[in-house]
Amino acid sequence: MKRSISRRPRGNHHALRALSTFALAVAGAGIAVAPAAHAAAGTTYYVSTFGSDSNSGTNAGSPWKSLAKVDATTFQPGDRILLQAGDTWSGQLWPKGSGNSGAPITIASYGSGSKPSIAEAGKTADAVKLWNQQYWTITDIDVSNYAGGAASDLGDLRGIHIGGDDGHTHAGFTVDSVSVHDVTGEVRWIGGSASDNSTGITWANGWDRSKDTGGIVFNTTVPNIAAPPSAATVLTDITVQNSAVQNTSFGGIVLKQYTGDAPGAVSTGWGQRTSANDPKFAPFTNITIQNNYITQHGTPYGCDGIYITDARNGLIQHNLIDRVGTSGIELYNTDRITVQHNETTGTTRKAGGADSNGIDTDIATTRSVVQYNYIHDNGEGYLACACQSRGFGDATFRYNVLASNSAIEIHLVNSPHSTTSLYNNTIYNTGAQNMVAGSGGTNVFRNNIFYTTVANAAMSTSSGVTYSHDLYGGTSPAIPSTENHAVTGNPRFANPTAGGTGTQAGGPDLSAGLNWRITAGSPAIGAGMKIPNNGGLDYAGTRVPAVPDIGALQHG
Repeated sequence: MKRSISRRPRGNHHALRALSTFALAVAGAGIAVAPAAHAAAGTTYYVSTFGSDSNSGTNAGSPWKSLAKVDATTFQPGDRILLQAGDTWSGQLWPKGSGNSGAPITIASYGSGSKPSIAEAGKTADAVKLWNQQYWTITDIDVSNYAGGAASDLGDLRGIHIGGDDGHTHAGFTVDSVSVHDVTGEVRWIGGSASDNSTGITWANGWDRSKDTGGIVFNTTVPNIAAPPSAATVLTDITVQNSAVQNTSFGGIVLKQYTGDAPGAVSTGWGQRTSANDPKFAPFTNITIQNNYITQHGTPYGCDGIYITDARNGLIQHNLIDRVGTSGIELYNTDRITVQHNETTGTTRKAGGADSNGIDTDIATTRSVVQYNYIHDNGEGYLACACQSRGFGDATFRYNVLASNSAIEIHLVNSPHSTTSLYNNTIYNTGAQNMVAGSGGTNVFRNNIFYTTVANAAMSTSSGVTYSHDLYGGTSPAIPSTENHAVTGNPRFANPTAGGTGTQAGGPDLSAGLNWRITAGSPAIGAGMKIPNNGGLDYAGTRVPAVPDIGALQHG
């Protein structure tokens, strides 16, 4: 799975080239992907199932044997813990100590063969754990936590778990080129009714007791819910990249801050913001999640592929999210997160979840930018769900290609004072009865192509939903009454039936989105309206002119 970003755009001349850096600037995210740290001199420790805990462990010829030996050791900045390739351990890996900004502690492998495996088999909650620690790099290992295939085997289980509860800020976590798979975590939903509980799936758990099982989990808590510390534990500078996360329930990659809503808890408000400027909100910061393959096609209990809550300043890019449940990428209680250059496909409803979307900007998200994504063959394409009565939230959805999402292409479920700006997207509908459904807030559509092979596919005309300079084509396209400058006709797509899906080895097939490039004679050419602060580049990395074409791709 280890792949560089530079090889990511496959067969697409300049498609998506340089956008990772550019999009951060235009989105105002204010972060950059941190370069790999160069470790200062430290001690290298070797671990092999053929070793002995009485060995020194400091050279490959005399390795330690057990994870217990590693877990009992407090490591120092710059130290490296190398596990023998091809070996398998059953037990928890929880080494102690912290690195520093110039010298992280590294868990990696040595020798030739398959990634060394931590196969915990449900015996402890976390196969690999770091707690109240910082500056660690975890790379090139295989992690599982599989307790069995029955619903009764589901439990409070995670693959890699990083967090804390000491009221301090902990920085510097890199998870790179790992394989995490077959984690049988129970599914705990925030709301709903406990009367709908079933084995392994429970409802009405509230914030803190929900959605914290899965493959790679970053979360925090407190030592005593009745007497929390005065300050939140905050995680910062988190990178997850070049990794495969497969068949892990509830989630693939999860971020979540504690808030204090369980029975008997004193509320802190750190994790559930009540306003855009809530002073109690204590999000994790500087998040990068890139170049990962996430699938849950082998488990009925896999829900969100990437579930990002309580985060500020983040970049989610170049991920392939393949056949998960509920949501491919979901943002919830986040601020300044950019979601770009991802492919989400095959999302379906699982484990009682109500949704099946490719990307969701959910409750209490602010300054979210969703751009340059290929969203296809899900139940729903994009869900704008600043729902509940929080009274705030805003998102920008631009230069995305949506194709063949079966239920709804764009679903609006917004709170009264939220705003969603949706412009220069291409929507190609082959099965949904609803091109745009829902209501709530202010939702402004501009310069979008709506093409349907389903006759009279519905377009929301609810209060707060307006359209301008959009193109309508296909089989009896419905033009909403709130459209003030409709363009009609055949957009002349290059090859719209040739779509495609990426692979684990190759990553997202973003070049497939180029099949919806408009060609000469298209009524979309030069027919768009000027939009200030529009990001400057289209889906393929082409400059957007002063008078743009309609759709995600400029014809030039």
